Amino acid sequence: MPKAFSPQERERIEARLIGVGKRLINKAGIRFLVVDDVAREAGISKGSFYSFHPSREEFILAVFESWEKEHRGALIREVVEGQGSFRERLERFFIGAFRILEKEPGLATLGVKDIQMIMERLPPERIEAHKAADDRALAEAFGGGAGMELFPPTLLTALQGLAPALFAIALHREDFPPESYQATVKLLSEALAARIAAEVEEASATRKGAIV
Repeated sequence: MPKAFSPQERERIEARLIGVGKRLINKAGIRFLVVDDVAREAGISKGSFYSFHPSREEFILAVFESWEKEHRGALIREVVEGQGSFRERLERFFIGAFRILEKEPGLATLGVKDIQMIMERLPPERIEAHKAADDRALAEAFGGGAGMELFPPTLLTALQGLAPALFAIALHREDFPPESYQATVKLLSEALAARIAAEVEEASATRKGAIV
């Protein structure tokens, strides 16, 4: 029977588990993440691990949510509160996202098939909670001062696929010709920012014209 931990012990152990998970995923990706390894390096038994996380998949999601919590706030603040135009702030958002993927390579290893596998093995309520948090972050980041209601449906759909696209680019960084990766990142960031800002400005102008 797993050992009973005090609330303070649980908090410390959970932090260790997440830290170990990040390090192992950064090192080898999620496909090689083994619960026995995580538990051992965190200093607990495998049975105790499951008192913190009911499954390997839920643990992986918790690790990625921790990464999101750690990095997403700063990116969103750059868009919402940063200096410059909406387009300039969006450009810095995308460049910042690529820098995070360089710092945390494990993030880029999460492919579409991996996401599908994880979601298929999680309770529906856990999936819905995660998606709701992602939608709120998307609205906060890209709504800018205009609001998500100004985004055309096709653009909203495209935005939802941006994360896997960025992950794929970062994952294949070593495949780029020498010294071209950073230039490509800047070009893509500029292009994405310009397109999104233009769509929002056009929708805003159309809306104002309709009101008048």
